[in-house]
Order: sequence, then structure tokens, then C-alpha cells
Amino acid sequence: MSRPAIEIDNLNVEERLELIESLWESLVADPSNVPVTDAQKQLLDERLDAIEAGDDTGTPWEEVKARILKRLS
Repeated sequence: MSRPAIEIDNLNVEERLELIESLWESLVADPSNVPVTDAQKQLLDERLDAIEAGDDTGTPWEEVKARILKRLS
């Protein structure tokens, strides 16, 4: 398997986040590629239960991304 040469140190924060997003999307195309522990499954089930009960509406991605970018700048 050949790997593209990426000079990660030369990427700005936004480019690095885009790279992470691309990598993640390539993994989740087949969920069996992403290992999940029993503890993680339990936490996900608890969070899903909270959302379904209306106790947690989550946070929009754009808001989360903005917070991350603010921390990194």
C-alpha cells in the first residue's frame, strides 16, 4: 500500500482538521473498521437514551468545530 507524502507540519489548523475528517470518513465507510470497546458502547447507549428521552439535544457540529478551532488558534 502506497502512502501519499504529507508534510503535516506544513499544514495549517484548518487543513489538519480537513485531513482528520477525510481519514475518519474513510474509516466509517465500513463501521467494522472502527473498534469500539464495551465501555464505549455502554456510554453511547446511555447518550442515545438521553437524546431519545429529550434530555440531551446535542451540540451542532459547526459550534463544536468553532470551539476546537478557537482552542487551537
